Amino acid sequence: MRVRLILENGGHDLTKVVEIDEAPAVGAIVLADRERPIVSVELDADRGQADVYLREDADDLAVQLVAAAHMAHIDRMKAEGWEIEGEQVLRGWLTHRIERQDGDEPVALN
Repeated sequence: MRVRLILENGGHDLTKVVEIDEAPAVGAIVLADRERPIVSVELDADRGQADVYLREDADDLAVQLVAAAHMAHIDRMKAEGWEIEGEQVLRGWLTHRIERQDGDEPVALN
């Protein structure tokens, strides 16, 4: 079955279309960038695939707190074939945060 894996990451969706052997179910574990539980499944008959939403975990949240680590995470996911929704906006915001950290100004976490 063709599915689109969706991982919400700091307000931006990371997506990847893959083939899986069986129909996805909430609570099942899929191997994405690592093992992740499915939290929601939406069937899209027009596209002939399902949208499979994956759970974000503590590692994802920790990476998002450090701008350079978040940028590296986005680069790694992109190299593994994931699409990043709003990629240019996200990269611009992360670059701005990284540049501010290089100065003497304190960085706001929000």
